[in-house]
Amino acid sequence: MSYRWYALAAFGLSAAYLAVPPGLRWIPFLLIQLSAIPAALVGTRRSEGSGRIPWFVLLTALVVYNVGNVLSVWYIYGQHRPTADGTLADLLYSVANVLVFTAAMTIIVRRGRRDVGGMADAALTSLAVGGLLWDVVLLPHLSAEGMTQPRQMALFVNIFITLGTFGALLRVAKAAPERLATVQLFSVASGATLIANVASALASDPGGVRPDWTNVPFLMAYAALGTAAMHPSAALATRLTPAPKDDLTAGRLTFLGAMMALIPLVGGGRALFGLPTDGVLLAIGSLLVVPLVMVRIAALSAERRQAEQALRRMAAQDSLTGLPNRTACLDRITTALAEPLPGAPDAAPWLAVLFCDLDGFKPVNDRLGHAVGDQLLVAVSERLRTCVRDTDLVSRFGGDEFVIVCQATDSRAAVNAVCERIRTMVRQPITIAGQTVRIGISVGVAFAEPGSTTDGLIGRADLAMYEAKKSKALGNLSLAAA
Repeated sequence: MSYRWYALAAFGLSAAYLAVPPGLRWIPFLLIQLSAIPAALVGTRRSEGSGRIPWFVLLTALVVYNVGNVLSVWYIYGQHRPTADGTLADLLYSVANVLVFTAAMTIIVRRGRRDVGGMADAALTSLAVGGLLWDVVLLPHLSAEGMTQPRQMALFVNIFITLGTFGALLRVAKAAPERLATVQLFSVASGATLIANVASALASDPGGVRPDWTNVPFLMAYAALGTAAMHPSAALATRLTPAPKDDLTAGRLTFLGAMMALIPLVGGGRALFGLPTDGVLLAIGSLLVVPLVMVRIAALSAERRQAEQALRRMAAQDSLTGLPNRTACLDRITTALAEPLPGAPDAAPWLAVLFCDLDGFKPVNDRLGHAVGDQLLVAVSERLRTCVRDTDLVSRFGGDEFVIVCQATDSRAAVNAVCERIRTMVRQPITIAGQTVRIGISVGVAFAEPGSTTDGLIGRADLAMYEAKKSKALGNLSLAAA
């Protein structure tokens, strides 16, 4: 509740700033900016661990800002200077701007690091919009006013950093599944700062003195920062969010292409008509666009690769147990038949297929439900994995059927060892959802012979399994060979 009272007071006082007599406006000015310090302290204390970093940096920035503000008031009202430009106060403002940028980037990097494509899009858009704003609006005005090159460069850097931060914060606020008021307020603060910087550049006289109304968006930015720090969601501001869907539609691709072309088109167009053009902007803009596009392409490539891997897993993996599925099992047998095991004696079978069917599974499934039946299948699959060698394959063939593929120089010995371990395994009851159940396993074994095919080998093992079922029993292994 306290953050609401703070927001009401801070935003209300900012809106009423111009209603205060000019000689007394320094009082609400300092009150709003000084009140942001304890607000940032609340955000620092409310957060834990690395979550405190942005609020601690913001707290430091606000302290530096306010030291500069006190000095600025002293320069203007104590020494009767028209502006504090070029003084120690001006230097402190620059340091504080860097600190606020660092605090914002901490939130952006932590919340948006899974959204590389979106961050690249936001940066590209901010760069294009900033170039348009600078070349069409700010540069002609500053040139006409005779602003020096160093001051132009300082403003250029400030505008682009603020605009880039604003764009990235908007992307983080929009893309995250949970909309945090803290991040949205930080975006408001960044946007208000951008408006204040542009308004100050356009409204200042040749001596650098700006009208008092330009302080209002600055004060709004302070109020938004303080409210962001005091909001309960401040503790969640640096929490990692799931990767949003990076859907590069035709419309979005067209928009990004237009943003890429905006800076050279505007700059080149102004040069053709003999209008002032910033060569630095053209150079920096072109230099930054290339790595941003490469980052975008890399993000799309990584997403496509992940999607292809996921499709391959889905095609070859059983979704319930995580075992290889029927397709993967048949492929393994086909490959093994085509490439006999090196070193295997001619007289000894080198490939065996064990067709396993659970005994007693249907009564458990009918009595306790399909969810418990699924848990039983998962438990059995995990136990079967422990019964084979690393080189053997355990697959879920379908329903409650599992197929084991053994490749060995003497597969008969390997099958005997596997069956003995399965026999020991089924003697142990399984506890599922608080219920103790017992199952049996009927196993049909088929060994590869000269001229064997995948379907023939599976068919013989299946027939042997049905033969084994004639002697099935819970808690026991029933075995038959083709």
